[in-house]
Amino acid sequence: MAAAPGAVVVLDGCGLPLGTDLGCAHGTAWYARSLGTRLLSRLVDGLGDAPQARPPVGPPEGVHRPDERPLVGRLAGAIADVAASHRATCDLGYRTTPAATVLALRVRGDLVDYLVLADSTLLLDGPDGLQEITGGPYYAAADPGAAQYAITGTVPLDGLRGAYLMTDGATRLADLFGLADWRGLAQTVEKQGPTALIARTREAERTDPRAMRWPRSKPHDDATVAHCVF
Repeated sequence: MAAAPGAVVVLDGCGLPLGTDLGCAHGTAWYARSLGTRLLSRLVDGLGDAPQARPPVGPPEGVHRPDERPLVGRLAGAIADVAASHRATCDLGYRTTPAATVLALRVRGDLVDYLVLADSTLLLDGPDGLQEITGGPYYAAADPGAAQYAITGTVPLDGLRGAYLMTDGATRLADLFGLADWRGLAQTVEKQGPTALIARTREAERTDPRAMRWPRSKPHDDATVAHCVF
């Protein structure tokens, strides 16, 4: 996670079994950190939308032109920056090349722009209640075209009470365990803080160490929460 006045990004590196060949000398943690800092810089330093690589064949229905989704170009530019920084030393064509989920939020005057890529979740608490936005199957890796698959939007700042950016390890109580709903997660963070939500998640995970009650690939998963108050 990285933040600056008016902007925040949360990334979750894609974990693979120990010993998996990534084709990269740097690793997933380095990739997530590098992409996060570059994306945050593009959100706050006034850079325009970067030129984007052609998106993969068959974009999902509803993908808009880049100028209608201002954060898409910024994510594409950040992905391209990271790829350029290690293309000379690493094989970015590997199927298992380092990748990450991406959440981004930016205040732009009286508007708030958001972006969600892959299986992390954004909760927006506004005039119409709590809106849950979870991304799809595409991750940020070496191809800037992946940014085209992000879910993005812009909402008025007026009336927006809060935003909650959560990796999938922090949403398990709601979307995997069924021990809370989205409003319950938001209330826990609002009243007790992100640490309390993660502690509740870890407590539930410890009751099922073999992943029998709640089948999952990992008994525990990295959990990060950013709470923005407007």
